[in-house]
Amino acid sequence: MIAEHLLFRSDGGFIRIPIWGHIPLSGPLKKVISHPSFLRLKGIRQLSFSQQVYPGATHTRFEHSIGVYHLMKLILQRMLTNPLALSLQGEQFRFDDHNCRLLLAASLLHDIGHYPHAHIIEDQIPVAGGEPVFSHHEELCRHFIHEEHPGVPTIAEILRDEWKVSADAVVTLIREGSRNRFGKLISGTLDPDKMDYLMRDAHHCNIPYGSIDIERLIESFVPDPERERFAITEKGIAPLESLMFAKYMMMRNVYWHHTSRALSAMLRRLLQDIATEGLLEPAALRELFYSNADDRVLHELRELMGGKGHPLEGLLDDIIMRRVYKRAITVQPYLESGEADLRWFSYNGDGARRRKTEQRICRFLNERHGLELAGHEVLIDPPSKKDIFDYSDLKELRVHPTRSEHVHYSLELEGEYVRFDDLDESVFRSDFILAFERYTKKFRLLSRPDLTGFIVDARREIMEMMAG
Repeated sequence: MIAEHLLFRSDGGFIRIPIWGHIPLSGPLKKVISHPSFLRLKGIRQLSFSQQVYPGATHTRFEHSIGVYHLMKLILQRMLTNPLALSLQGEQFRFDDHNCRLLLAASLLHDIGHYPHAHIIEDQIPVAGGEPVFSHHEELCRHFIHEEHPGVPTIAEILRDEWKVSADAVVTLIREGSRNRFGKLISGTLDPDKMDYLMRDAHHCNIPYGSIDIERLIESFVPDPERERFAITEKGIAPLESLMFAKYMMMRNVYWHHTSRALSAMLRRLLQDIATEGLLEPAALRELFYSNADDRVLHELRELMGGKGHPLEGLLDDIIMRRVYKRAITVQPYLESGEADLRWFSYNGDGARRRKTEQRICRFLNERHGLELAGHEVLIDPPSKKDIFDYSDLKELRVHPTRSEHVHYSLELEGEYVRFDDLDESVFRSDFILAFERYTKKFRLLSRPDLTGFIVDARREIMEMMAG
């Protein structure tokens, strides 16, 4: 069987990547990772601007994708060799040969659609003529899987001929995510994507926050056929806690570091203004980002804009030369009741309103202090609307009890599984994770460093402008 070949044999040597060491290669795997459309991921950094804070964070989507494949392989080996995991599989949720091939392919190719700074851009995609300029990377996976290169088959053809799996099925699983039947195995509380990037990012940033007992966590995995996802046994509770705490610490210290977030806001405003003012056509912007690497895209953008004397050239130079905007105002975007304060969240996804308010603040500063601001020197950095800590998914997580006291408890509930929240074995309940979510998100007003004092002095007036 092809899946057995992928899971248990090595006929193509090894590849050595940080964190997981030597990963055995099969022939079908080598044909994908050596394909030009996959090799382009070597030019796309995992953490975009984080290397401006942590110089070692230059790792790429290439090694991350292989790491996720490796972890999915370990999980599937568990599903096929552990007696408990085998006994819990049902006819409608079975890790048969086809499903294993599909999951392995999707885990390997889940980031094939990435382009430079994609996560930054996707959070608030610039709009031109009422249409988004860029697509989400999941939407682009079909393009790169079917992308043609001279003298080599497409990845879609390799999947068909070597993996015996439909490219359409792989694309559907990646694009639909948790809405797909197997989507929670690729994107959820217990997905291998999260396990890899948390440990890999911490390793390359050289910080001690990404330590997770991955082996013990995977050893606890069992199928949950009713919810079509993974559950855990009790021995997985401690490593699951370490995973959730690692994500919280990485969000605070790396992913939402103020320097990275400031550079991200600067890039989003730059691209929105380029699109709004028609400095480059949307098709040209897409071509520039979709076909480029991180280290080249901004410099090539400068060449395309250079010599026109537009004020935005200064903003682009600030990004390239790391002249970072500073925090001038920070607001907790939740009310005392715990509900989201929509005044601050509403800026996310409304680029026109955000830009209009930023320009209004700049005009206010011009009038009060005799400045000549162009309108992009003050930027709003709103909190994400996304559920970044998998709160909803964690509420559905189940534990398959094996200890006698918990087995008795599950029998009282007339089922083989107990909700993670109900087991009362961890402080990391879904409501606790919700507290993480609320504490981590912030609304910020950023500005050129020489403007922060003016903004602090006029905080009341500027807050009224933003809240209106």
